[in-house]
Amino acid sequence: MKIYLDTSVILMLDESERGIITKEFFDFVNEKNYELFISEIVNTEITDTTEKIKRETILSFLKTIEVTIIPSNSESDNLAWNYITEGVLTYNHIDDLLHVAYATVHKCDMIVSWNRKHIAKPIKIQKLNKCNLKNNYQLISICTPKEFLALFSKEI
Repeated sequence: MKIYLDTSVILMLDESERGIITKEFFDFVNEKNYELFISEIVNTEITDTTEKIKRETILSFLKTIEVTIIPSNSESDNLAWNYITEGVLTYNHIDDLLHVAYATVHKCDMIVSWNRKHIAKPIKIQKLNKCNLKNNYQLISICTPKEFLALFSKEI
């Protein structure tokens, strides 16, 4: 399974309830050897994190897991603009849309995100997938780490 991680998942590596679930998620996907992907946007957002200790912790963690970085490309940029044209979100949320576009163009099976407000929300997923189909791309699933664990940790 190819899983795209948006920045919200990686930034949640702390001692909060979500942080603990995120660590369980990483332990699970590591055990299952799922393929993990991020984009250059994730790297930029991590680098832009103002809390030095948090930034260093996250960068150190990324060195401990196998993750492929998807480079910027015009196909993903065009798809993100199509999402805006279709009214999924506005330009103010271009990075969120680019996360989805990178994952879609790279044929990831799923996006894992804590961003329930903008992308991991059923109505947004429906709009994103409608746009994907209109532009000859596959459907994409989006869920939180907690939902992912509920769905996949019970596999037989």
